[in-house]
Amino acid sequence: MNLVPDANVARKYGVIYTSLVGKGGGLPINDVWIAACCMEVGGALLTRDRHFEAVEQIQTMILQS
Repeated sequence: MNLVPDANVARKYGVIYTSLVGKGGGLPINDVWIAACCMEVGGALLTRDRHFEAVEQIQTMILQS
């Protein structure tokens, strides 16, 4: 599966970014793109980065170090 940052992913990026800013927080810009791609395919994100927990639009599974 190829994930292409097309217009649909860009809209999801906007939703996630706006939500994070509204909560007074943020993520590194590249991580917002990762979350938007995950949201586009409806997948869960498996990561060690706890800051993804702030993204309510995706399911996140945090691995322990």
